[in-house]
Amino acid sequence: MNRLTRPFRTQSFAWLMVVAAGFALSGCGFTPLYGESSTAAAPDVVDEMAQVAIHSLPNREGMKLHQVLREGLQPKGTTKIAYELDVNLATRIEELGIRPDATSSRANLILLATFRLTEGGAQVYGDRVQSIVSYNILDDQYATVASQADAENRGIKQVGQEIKTRIAVYFHDRLKSAKLAQAKP
Repeated sequence: MNRLTRPFRTQSFAWLMVVAAGFALSGCGFTPLYGESSTAAAPDVVDEMAQVAIHSLPNREGMKLHQVLREGLQPKGTTKIAYELDVNLATRIEELGIRPDATSSRANLILLATFRLTEGGAQVYGDRVQSIVSYNILDDQYATVASQADAENRGIKQVGQEIKTRIAVYFHDRLKSAKLAQAKP
């Protein structure tokens, strides 16, 4: 075998493995978490998420997260309320990137959200979500405030999306288990 055909055979083998992995995933019940055909977009899951009452959160960051969750969980509004969602949001700033004059040039905004989903007063699901977003600390104070506000918005959207995804997966698994239980004689 000459040296010119060896890379071609290696590439062909790699493509064959990718195609085989695709067939294996499609046969095992793999469902994407994001996109049009995601777990969160399934009609049964959307109906369940519309039944979640989201409790209000304190301060401005909490109000923003509440709005992101409402838009994600209930894009068409709520139906009858069967679940309640409590979220605690904590934020922290870690300064890093020290300049020669001992001031920071970069910071991480860390958002930590702990949430619990209850049904009839009993907790059915709970978890913790964290987002770390960075921003620049500039010499111009207004630019720094704008940079920090943008980082806050990005972090809140990430936390809200992650909470929505985890709740959607919980409802998907719960509905799947219920369907399997009904199918068994």
